[in-house]
Amino acid sequence: MATTSMWDRTEEMAKQHDQGSSTWLKLADDGDKEVVVFLGEPFPREVVFLDGRYTPFTEELRAKGHKASLRVALNVALYDSKEVKILEQGVVFFKQLVQLRSKRSLTEWAFEIERHGAARDKNTTYTILPEHKLTAEQQAEFQALPLHDLEQLYSEGDEGGGLGSYDRKSDGVVDPKTAQAIVHALKALPREAVERFCEKFGVTRIKDLPAAQVDKAQVFVEALEAEINGKDNSSDEIDPFA
Repeated sequence: MATTSMWDRTEEMAKQHDQGSSTWLKLADDGDKEVVVFLGEPFPREVVFLDGRYTPFTEELRAKGHKASLRVALNVALYDSKEVKILEQGVVFFKQLVQLRSKRSLTEWAFEIERHGAARDKNTTYTILPEHKLTAEQQAEFQALPLHDLEQLYSEGDEGGGLGSYDRKSDGVVDPKTAQAIVHALKALPREAVERFCEKFGVTRIKDLPAAQVDKAQVFVEALEAEINGKDNSSDEIDPFA
């Protein structure tokens, strides 16, 4: 029992360290959860998904037949460390939060957010449940935390120099675990999808993917999965999975 407990504790610590290296709060897989305090005002954006990323929706895109979707960014503080992260979600999550806000003050509670759905699962949902009632002192501490300027960060991202919808990672290449997950997803797709992936990110092998491109690569794989019907086009060219 003690061994299992220590494994669980170490896994949780590893997740915390991963969160600590990012501006974003990422719940990447089924069962991932975090206790947070919501801070400040939401920042909504109408976007369209193009070329593996969210792009601001424009009248020009509307004229081309594209439809807008809503993405909402929020400042949240991790309950244990008080680190302020950016949480970006869609309209379903936000409606759930609005309903919760009508029953509980967001400034008086810490809430547990849990993901239900594996990575790239289109049917992923989230639960938001009250976890800790904050004391007056805790409320003051959380509300005094400096917030990310969401409008400025996203504006810079849209111009190519800021966050966009993805956090900038450190230099280097993708970690082995993430590379294997991308390999697994691409192997289920036709060769055409693999070639498009490699061309877009300028690599011949998945393990050479720059770490700074990991988030964009994962979203691009999701787009490929949604687009392609799964026909297998084999090739004798360089094996990107080598």
